[in-house]
Amino acid sequence: MNSGYEQHLKRVELRRNDLEEKLAELFPCETKLSLEIGCGHGHWLVDYAAGHPEKSCLGVDLIQDRVSRAGRKRDRAKLGNVQFVKGEAFEVIDLLPAHVRLSEVFILFPDPWPKKRHWKNRIFRHAFLSELAKRCDSGVRCHFRTDYEPYFEWATEVVAEEALWRRDEEIDWPFEKETVFQRRADSFQSMIIVRK
Repeated sequence: MNSGYEQHLKRVELRRNDLEEKLAELFPCETKLSLEIGCGHGHWLVDYAAGHPEKSCLGVDLIQDRVSRAGRKRDRAKLGNVQFVKGEAFEVIDLLPAHVRLSEVFILFPDPWPKKRHWKNRIFRHAFLSELAKRCDSGVRCHFRTDYEPYFEWATEVVAEEALWRRDEEIDWPFEKETVFQRRADSFQSMIIVRK
């Protein structure tokens, strides 16, 4: 094995260990979480947590500056029921303590990765939904919203092929608060899927 690859593996291991410790510190006991993947600066989740003080909320984003800004919004709002972490969605879901379950999931305006060669990077795909299902009991809802119609069509096809999730078109969107991307969009599509 070359030393560059070994160094990469070591960095991944350290990152995962740090994230696992952080999540264990944030959620030391049995918890049901409302999870937002790609929380950005935390606008939507801070408002959601303020409107739902009985819920424990976690926002995840890949960029540390966004996570820091989201944390400052939370602190200004004096909220104790919402946390933010820097991390990749698959890793966060994998490394949550065993006693943490997801009660609901929000994926709002994720990167659409429009080029076909990049579709493997889209968050809303079979591998992700399979991992997500491991943390969700039957009846848990995942809320997906995008302003890129081809991505919505892709997501619809993915769900139609899913064994663990089903689309429910009768459920109302649970909380409307305009996000930065929603404000910029000419239009958007929403989907709610339910864990079987």
